[in-house]
Amino acid sequence: MPREILAKSILNKHKKRDSWFLDDYSINPYMGCSVNCLYCYIRGSKYGVDMRVAVKTNAPEVLEKQLARRA
Repeated sequence: MPREILAKSILNKHKKRDSWFLDDYSINPYMGCSVNCLYCYIRGSKYGVDMRVAVKTNAPEVLEKQLARRA
C-alpha cells in the first residue's frame, strides 16, 4: 500500500528541453519507486532510493495553482 504525502509542487521545469519527448516540463504525482534498479539516476541524487511509493494526494490542487501562476 503506498503512503500518502502532501506535495509542495507537481510541475517540474527541465533545465533543457528533453530530446526524446521534446518537452520542457514534467509532472510526477508519485514519489519513490519499488523497482530499485542498479542503474537508476536517482541513486546519485540527494533524495536517495526509497522503496516505498508515495502518492501526492493534493497533486490536482497544486498543479492547478502552478499552472495559474504561469498563465
